[in-house]
Amino acid sequence: MAAVDSLMNLSAVSVAQNAEKYRDCIRTLPCSAKDKLVRIMTAQGTVTDSNIDQVLHPGIRTLELQNCNISDSALRKIHCPQLRTILLTRCVHITSEGLEDLASHCPCLQVVDLTGCTAVTDQGVQALARSCKWLEVISLMECTRITDVALTELGANCRFLYSIYFGGTNVTDEGVLGLATGVCSQSLKELQMVRCHNLTDKAVAVILSNCANIRTFNFHGCPLITDKSREALHNLIGPNKIQHVSWTVY
Repeated sequence: MAAVDSLMNLSAVSVAQNAEKYRDCIRTLPCSAKDKLVRIMTAQGTVTDSNIDQVLHPGIRTLELQNCNISDSALRKIHCPQLRTILLTRCVHITSEGLEDLASHCPCLQVVDLTGCTAVTDQGVQALARSCKWLEVISLMECTRITDVALTELGANCRFLYSIYFGGTNVTDEGVLGLATGVCSQSLKELQMVRCHNLTDKAVAVILSNCANIRTFNFHGCPLITDKSREALHNLIGPNKIQHVSWTVY
């Protein structure tokens, strides 16, 4: 059996390395074989706009595309209603138009990583928030075109959201207010808003006042946040309270 497994693995590696040559054969492979191909090809960064629809199948649950050079064209071809996790870290050619298509075809998404997707705007996050009601984790780190609109939309729609990263964006206190007072206020456990130059003590206060289950809270590198926020945190750190916190006082 080990020899058979080894042969299957070698065959999968060979097909993955020559995906264009075997494109017609790949389409007809069973789902289990496609799962193996997807793992190999995403790790190697060889999934592209032109071949992604050959290797996917409707039952796939995880796509780690952070090593792949893809654009909105690839996102339009992801018709996977069971997809739970998609990692698009630093896929700089992804825009909100592609995310709108992705959201409409993959409503069960729970984890979305858009770190460094600098072309993504509020429109794309709005589409995810409205279509993907089960969203639990989203990273908008370094998405420099994201504004308060995106955070408010997530707060209004995603009641299961427990982890959000939006460091390095231009959001303001109003966006944090929309998030913290929305339907996810009690589910939020991890919030990272580092290097957000527009945030003030008001943002920290609204999180502490409305999000009772926060356990990780990082806001270092925010020059408008003062020692007042550190004082507010003093009695909220410890067992069954905030377990990890970091900040910078200027």
